[in-house]
Parts: sequence; C-alpha cells; structure tokens
Amino acid sequence: MERQQVSLAGCRDYSRDSVREAVGRALELLGGAGSIAAPGESVFLKANNVIAAAPDTAVVTHPEVMRALVREFQQVTDRVTVGDCPGGPFTRAMLRRVFGKTGLAGVAEETGAELAMDTGVAEVSLPDGKMMKRFTLCRSMMEADHLVSVSKFKTHRYMNVTGPVKNLFGTVPGMTKFSYHSRFEDEKDFADLVVDIHLACRPAFHIVDAVEVMQGEGARSGSRRKLGFVAAGRNAFALETLVLELAGLQLEDSRPLKAAVDRGVCPGEPGWFDVLGDDRLKLSIDDFQLPSRNFFSERIPARLTGRLSRRFSARPDPQPDVCTGCGRCADFCPREAITVKKGVARVDLKSCIRCFCCEELCENGAVRIKTPFFVRAISSCKKGV
Repeated sequence: MERQQVSLAGCRDYSRDSVREAVGRALELLGGAGSIAAPGESVFLKANNVIAAAPDTAVVTHPEVMRALVREFQQVTDRVTVGDCPGGPFTRAMLRRVFGKTGLAGVAEETGAELAMDTGVAEVSLPDGKMMKRFTLCRSMMEADHLVSVSKFKTHRYMNVTGPVKNLFGTVPGMTKFSYHSRFEDEKDFADLVVDIHLACRPAFHIVDAVEVMQGEGARSGSRRKLGFVAAGRNAFALETLVLELAGLQLEDSRPLKAAVDRGVCPGEPGWFDVLGDDRLKLSIDDFQLPSRNFFSERIPARLTGRLSRRFSARPDPQPDVCTGCGRCADFCPREAITVKKGVARVDLKSCIRCFCCEELCENGAVRIKTPFFVRAISSCKKGV
C-alpha cells in the first residue's frame, strides 16, 4: 500500500466560524474539495445520523460540520447531497424525522444542498469479501460520483468504537441492518462484515467529527467528552488509526480496524501515514473511557459459552420509568429478543446477542447498559494496576 496522508485541525467548539475554519483547513491540507470532485460531478456527504438525536448529544455528526463541508464542495460543484440511512424503517417519514431532529434538514434548507429522501436500494458486489460477496445498500449513495463519509467518533458497545471505518455500515438501508446483525452475531464476524461493506462502498474521502464525542457506555448511554478536532483523509484506516492515537487508544480498541489489519487491508505497524496540520501532542489525551468489556464474548464466541457468556457480559436494561412502551426496540431487535409487556420493554437475555441496537436506537434513552458486578470489579482492578 502506498504511503497515506491524513490532516488534523484543532476545533475548540461548534461555533460556525470555528468549524468552518477547521473543516476548510483539513480539506485544504489534502488538496481541497477540488482534488476530490470536479465541476458537475455529484457528491454525497454521508453523515452519522443513525437516530433522531439532537446535535448536542454527541451521538450524531454535528450539523455545523455538515454545513461547512457543503459550502466547501459547493465551490466546486452544484450537485451536493446530504443524508444517511437511519436505523429502522427506510421510509420518507423516518428520514424526515431523523433529518429534522439531527439538524441535517436545516443544513440542506440553508445551503441549497439536496436532502437525500430517496429510499431506493442497490445491489453492490465485492468478489473478495470475507463475510459476504453481495450487499444491499442505499442507492443514492452508491450512484453518486463521490461518496464522502462524515463520521462521528464515539464509543460503541458492539464494536468498541465507531468512526471512519464503521460509518459506512450506515449505507445499509433501514431494517436490513438488523438482518446483518442477526446473521453475524459474533463480534469478530461482524467486524469483518463492517470492513467488507466499507470496501464495497469505495468511498472517495473521509472526515471525522471529533470536536465533542461520546465516551464510556456509548453509543447512547455514555458521557460527552471534548476532543477538540476534525481530521480528514482518503484512507479511513489511516484516519481511524490517527483518531485512536489522539484518544490514547490502541489499534485493537477498534474491532473493525483490528479486523482490517488481520486481513492485510492496511498495515498494523505505526508510521505508515503522514499527519499534516496541527501538532498531535497538543490534541492528545490519555484518559478516554471505553465501554465496559463483554468479558467472555471478546475471547470466546457466545455460541460456545452459552449461559456463562450471558452471565458475565454487559446487557441491555430497559428503564421502566423512562420507557414509553412504543415498541420500536422490539421492531429493531435482530433476534426478536424484546417484547413490550404492561407498557415496558422486556429483554429475553437467552436470545439477546448483545448487539445493543436497542440502546443505540431508543430515541427516549430508555435502554441502559447493565454491567455485572464481577465485570466491574475486574475493570476496577485493571485500572488500579
């Protein structure tokens, strides 16, 4: 693989001027929008808008980042589209709700960019795929001349962290996401699937929003944390490696990145890319909090450990005082492990595969992550070492 370049630009907050300056600099360091697209070509800016969450929750790509990117690409072409494929039914009603709550609809209205309301799908092949050779993906993203991934760095219960590599799992439309979760319930298999989908999408460019992120029990139940930068690059694996380094994490802390290294998709040793822009040391931290571990499932597939794995793994725990009984989590669950009884969601832990889609996609924040005392004790001991 040829040597890669990534760019890094500090960004103190989400004020419009700060974001515009940081995004513009991150692009310019790598040749600018004109090095990615040409006049008249179509560009799809794919956000992380998996759920109808407000921008200040640190769950979705911030609309100011999307707005700044739209303006950059509009200097080159007038065919700029913004959007995502949220979890749940892939319908125009769902898209309107999600894009409205996340602020993406406002970005489109203000800038004149097209808001992606097309619910069509496309079949995309990857002959060398490890887990699958053919995928059902969002048609408007696949038909764009240039797909630009605009990820949100945050922790993720199933993959440990989500960022530039996993963001393109969001090209999988609606409920198809959950069928893929059900089919590949082992974390290592799912990480390989994420890499397959990423490669099948053939993205042109990547930007990561790491101004304010989610740490701890993400992707919904963690705490907000300021990292204070945006970064960009043409290679998502190099970009994700940089973000992990800045957060004080290791390569194996991203399961998709670890899967890519194990497959030879990208190098695992340090120094295989150059970082342009701001000083890494000034933007680095060393106390970023990862999710609590699934004690057994990381080491041994759940199908082999059975009740032992379930007993010592974190699990979803719907909160009766918050749950509205809407039933969306039951609709989304890839293993049909959730039912609504007496107005409250209930999880059958024998069927649950710990994908935590219910926690990530609950718009009311009613699903918390419950970590067994034994696992908490081990984690506390490790931190004290």
